[in-house]
Amino acid sequence: MANTYRFTGSDARPLISLHGIARIISDVFNPAVLGIPFLILGVMATGMSGAYRFALLYFLIAVPPPLGYVLWLVTTNRVSDVHLSERHQRTVPFVVSLCAALCGLILLHALHAPTILFVALLAVFVETFLLFAITLSWKISIHTAAMAGLITFATFVLGSAALRYAPLVPLIAWARVYLRRHTLMQTVAGVIIGYLTFAVMYGIRGIAW
Repeated sequence: MANTYRFTGSDARPLISLHGIARIISDVFNPAVLGIPFLILGVMATGMSGAYRFALLYFLIAVPPPLGYVLWLVTTNRVSDVHLSERHQRTVPFVVSLCAALCGLILLHALHAPTILFVALLAVFVETFLLFAITLSWKISIHTAAMAGLITFATFVLGSAALRYAPLVPLIAWARVYLRRHTLMQTVAGVIIGYLTFAVMYGIRGIAW
């Protein structure tokens, strides 16, 4: 096979294909997984030692329900895979995710969570809603949107040091295109949505919040 590399050893001769590498990249940088470093950045942005409590509370409300629902869909063969490769399979999981995120936002607002953490999570909600609206008619890449949004947010929090992770965006785009889950344009569109959502959020800093 042209795209297969063989590593020889004394006891085993494992094969690592480009397809396998692309699958690993897609799994490791799953949008649900990226929620963890995002919340960590949100806590760092507040500069408050107790902010992690709000982040943990939001995580418990907004992440396990939609993730558990998708896993249930997979185990009961209602969807093709955990990445929801078929566009029509994404509608209800998107609605579940949006509802869970909205519940988390309402609770954080009621508990007077740090503004910057709340606004960052609100930006994630807006990004998710935009992806949902687009997905109703076109299969945009959620993977690249999530990573682009994360790196944009990280740049605001950590400064230019966060740009060292920028190559992850084209890497994920390659994986999604190689696996034939998306076209190049769909991954680029995801990047644009992810970047613009957080760019606008910080663009109105001092005006709306």
